[in-house]
Amino acid sequence: MTRPAVVTEYDLLARAEELVPVLRERGPEGERLGQLPPATLADFEAAEFFGAMRPAEVGGLEIGLKSFAAITRTLARGDASAGWIGGFLMTHSWLLSKLSLEAQQDIFAGQPWVLAAAAAAPPGRAERVAGGYRISGRWRFASGIMHSEWVVLMAMGEDGPLSCVVPVGSVTIHKTWNVPGMEATGSNDVEADGLFVPEHLAVGFAEAAAADCPGAKAFGYPLLRYPMHRVLPLIHPLVALGTADAALELFREGVGSRIRPQTGGRVIDEPMTHQLYGEAFHRVRTADLVLNDALDRIVFSYGPGNPEEPSLESRAEINLAVTAAGVMAFEAVDLLVRASGASIHRTGHPLDRICRDTQVMRNHGMLDWRYVSSVGGRALLGLSLGEHAEALF
Repeated sequence: MTRPAVVTEYDLLARAEELVPVLRERGPEGERLGQLPPATLADFEAAEFFGAMRPAEVGGLEIGLKSFAAITRTLARGDASAGWIGGFLMTHSWLLSKLSLEAQQDIFAGQPWVLAAAAAAPPGRAERVAGGYRISGRWRFASGIMHSEWVVLMAMGEDGPLSCVVPVGSVTIHKTWNVPGMEATGSNDVEADGLFVPEHLAVGFAEAAAADCPGAKAFGYPLLRYPMHRVLPLIHPLVALGTADAALELFREGVGSRIRPQTGGRVIDEPMTHQLYGEAFHRVRTADLVLNDALDRIVFSYGPGNPEEPSLESRAEINLAVTAAGVMAFEAVDLLVRASGASIHRTGHPLDRICRDTQVMRNHGMLDWRYVSSVGGRALLGLSLGEHAEALF
């Protein structure tokens, strides 16, 4: 892929669009491997996605939040695992760009980007020692760990949670990701036992999330002012919407050849098929509008003209919208899968993979509608957050 003199956000989105059929074709291979195929990582690198959310001063493309959202959703239209990993590998380089220049020098070593995973649950333990910390624990769901050079691990220190950045070669990877869907995310367990982390690579959670984090002071990339919990959670509904987009396409392509055995008529001519497709399309469109409203709110709230954290009520509205968009996307997929017939569950049909992927994704805590709506409702009623961490709201 020839690099133009200036790579624009439109170029990146066009490259993601070109990859959609390729990613869909590689879906079964990723499932067999339990990680993205090497060719997909090579395509992402050639498309320059990995440096898309790095500051221009270090060779990054410093794209905006909406462009990141469009790229991630488009990749997920090809394959949910590819959208998931692509989104997290982009944002993890962004996350590491929020750290001190000393930390970034160690991590990036003069390169514009690195591949990094992250895992927070359950948090490990951090013991302060001379020059830094020793961390121990076993963390679950380290998506992309099979591709990564670094991993960010959350550990509880005496003064609160720390984000500890360590080389992947210094931890043990347990291949525990044996699941019916999202298999190519390779979201395995990571373990460390008394691993030393230099102080500059063990950063307080609040410091990394703050608008005036070290990276934001050092570079002119506006997105570095955004908190981690406003950017990373977007990946979940974006991938859900991408898979729903794909389900709409695949249903439309396949329904014309289906015959109703009981009548001998074409399923596409049945009024209930028209009603179902219209309902599924509307749910995806509604989810799209809700999520875009949340993106607008985030960009407005954390832009340079708004130095203060938004109100609790505003944050509740954003959180509710982000989760609701993913839930509505899943509802659309459910409608389309149930109307597609048993034949889609034959090995290799992309709608079967979408069905299995969404079943796994919907159990992620970020898309737990009952919990998120409960916490959001408390905030909108003027009550406290209860036990929910303020820094994660």
